[in-house]
Amino acid sequence: MEMGRPVDSEKYQLPVNEDHSTTSDIVRIRISQYACQRRTTLKNYNQKLTDAFEILVENYEFNENKDFCLAFGRAASVLKGLPFAVVRVNDIEGLPWMEERVKEIIEDILEEGESSKVKAVLNNENYRSIKLFTSVFGVGLKTSDKWYRMGLRTLEEVKCNKNLTLTRMQKAGFLYYDDLISSVSKAEADAATRIVQDTVWKILPNAIVTLTGGFRR
Repeated sequence: MEMGRPVDSEKYQLPVNEDHSTTSDIVRIRISQYACQRRTTLKNYNQKLTDAFEILVENYEFNENKDFCLAFGRAASVLKGLPFAVVRVNDIEGLPWMEERVKEIIEDILEEGESSKVKAVLNNENYRSIKLFTSVFGVGLKTSDKWYRMGLRTLEEVKCNKNLTLTRMQKAGFLYYDDLISSVSKAEADAATRIVQDTVWKILPNAIVTLTGGFRR
């Protein structure tokens, strides 16, 4: 009306986004570079990618390479928080911590179904041995590396080696190994909760006892 004549309305219309990419600019903006500011999703849409990065993180942690460990750890954390599955490399453009070495791993997995670097790690004898040794309660990286350099490769070899003197914690770790590496079931957690509740309520009848952690989610 202000123009006093008909005008071309098309130039005043909002542009329609024809990009049907899974990742929108809005989603990218909402993904913070800080883990404490990112939502923790109940479902990991990028399990294959995050599993690969966690293997690399573990390997570089064993080798005390803090730079690569931090880089891949950050990438895994961001990917876990995405509300969509990454199906092409363009989907991660604009996301924090997606540097070139991270993109190479993702591209390899998306195109080949697996990462050659991750496969090499999984086939590495040092990685497999250190991972096995550190799964024992009371055994850290230094001890694991020492055992590896001694030529030990299995837990049986460690237990049978008479030249080793295990600490009290390590002895307990071997004694209860199967129990310690097993996940706690919901039924076991509920049973433990009831024991705590009964004890607390004898002292504070009005107290509220709540099971927290993973089972709380």
